[in-house]
Amino acid sequence: MTTESAAAPRARTRPSPVLVLGILGVLTFALIPIKINTIYSGLPAHPLFLHVPVILIPVAALAALALAARPSWWTRHGVWVTSVAVVALGSLNLTMAAGKALKQDLGIPIAGFGGASGPGSLIARHEHAADLLRIFTILFTAVLIVSLALWREDHGAPVTGIGFVDGLVVRLRSVPAVLVLARVAAAVLAVLCLYFVFHTGDLGAKAAWQGRIHTGGGFGGAPPGGVGSLFGPGGGGGGG
Repeated sequence: MTTESAAAPRARTRPSPVLVLGILGVLTFALIPIKINTIYSGLPAHPLFLHVPVILIPVAALAALALAARPSWWTRHGVWVTSVAVVALGSLNLTMAAGKALKQDLGIPIAGFGGASGPGSLIARHEHAADLLRIFTILFTAVLIVSLALWREDHGAPVTGIGFVDGLVVRLRSVPAVLVLARVAAAVLAVLCLYFVFHTGDLGAKAAWQGRIHTGGGFGGAPPGGVGSLFGPGGGGGGG
C-alpha cells in the first residue's frame, strides 16, 4: 500500500435529497388510515392537528411561487421548500383522518351537496374541499420533487443514484418546454393549494361556529350528538 493511497480520504456518499424526499413523500400515504381521535385530556385531535397544514401549505406554496419566478433559487432553497411540502402533506393526511374519526365520534349526519343549509351540509362541503386539497397537495409535492431534480445543481453527483432516473433527468433538463411546464405547474398548483386551504378552513369554521354565533348557545337545528356538542359541556370527541 503506497503512502498516497493511505493518505487519500475515503469517499463519503451522502443520500440524494431528491431521492430521500421522494421516498418520504410516498411514505406520507401510510398516514392516511391512521385515525387519532383525541389527544391530551380527551381534546379532539382534528382541530389541533389542522394548524400544521394550515401553516405549512401556504408557506410551501408562497415559496414555490417565488421559485417558479426565479428558478436559480432552487439550488439554495429547493430542499427546504420541498421538505416543507412533504411534511405538510403528511400532516394533512393525519388531520383528515382525525376529522373522520371526530365525525364518527360525534355521530354527525351528513347532508347532501344540494341547497340544504345547516351544519351537516357545511361539514359535507368541508370534507369535499379537504379531499380536493389533498389531491392538489399531492400533485404540488410531486411537482416540487421533480423540479428539485431539474434545477438543483448536483456538481456532477447523481441526482438520485438511480441510473435510468438520472439519465431521464439529464435529458429533461435540456428541453426548455419541460422546464417551462414545471414552473407553470408549480405556480398553478401553489395557487390552488392556497385557495383550498382557505376554502376548506372557512367551511370548517362555519360548520363548527355558525350556529353558536347566531344563537348564542348550541348549534341551531343541530341534532343531539352532532356538531352542537363539539367542545360543549359533556361533548363528544372522547374515545381513543
